[in-house]
Amino acid sequence: MAVRRHAIRLALVAAAASMALTACDGGAGGGSAAPSGKDSSASHATGPAGKGSPSAGAGPGASGASTGRPGGTSTDSGRDASGDAYAYKHLCTAGQLALSAQVLDSDPDQYVVAVTNRGQAACGISSYYPLVALGPKNAADRSNSIHPLVPSGLGGAPAVPVYAGHTVYAVLDTDPGGAKGGNGGIDEISVLADERFPNAEMHSFPMDEGATVTRHPKLGLYRDTVRDAVTSMRLADIAAG
Repeated sequence: MAVRRHAIRLALVAAAASMALTACDGGAGGGSAAPSGKDSSASHATGPAGKGSPSAGAGPGASGASTGRPGGTSTDSGRDASGDAYAYKHLCTAGQLALSAQVLDSDPDQYVVAVTNRGQAACGISSYYPLVALGPKNAADRSNSIHPLVPSGLGGAPAVPVYAGHTVYAVLDTDPGGAKGGNGGIDEISVLADERFPNAEMHSFPMDEGATVTRHPKLGLYRDTVRDAVTSMRLADIAAG
């Protein structure tokens, strides 16, 4: 009888020891999963933000908000070719940029000037808006061309940064008052992406038939979305300097 009781006690001790070891192993396994998960999420947190599509409704409503800027590069030292500091020190050449001007679907009197950086690194446009002139396409004398109003109170960064593969937009309204009259023979928009560029780099685009052109069209600043460019255009109030 004493032998049997002794055997039962040994069995209970062995079972308790086994349960203790199992608990210890389970705790170690649960602790090792947490660092793995944190490392995984951190590896994705530093990636660049996605680019927005160039449409009238693209991007957030705040003026000047960017939809295609790489995250965490706005305060770089200039060595990062994708950041603002690099763009400020490396102004765009005409060969880096692709330029277009197309009528805005929602308003036949509004045109979107799009400037795209085709290079492999960020660059800067030294003027806050493109140089725009409206006139007859066959005119030999351009001295009577109409130049739009632009927003006042300019200042800030030394250049407009344009990231590699990214596009900035400026919107022109040839009839901001809604006059809906004629165009006075004006049927062409001439655009220079940066005031530093020679006139040989000016591109001309035909206007839609029936477009209205007033004496004081409006042009906004370069913005990262068409929506923000429209908002900027509505603030135009002074002659381009």
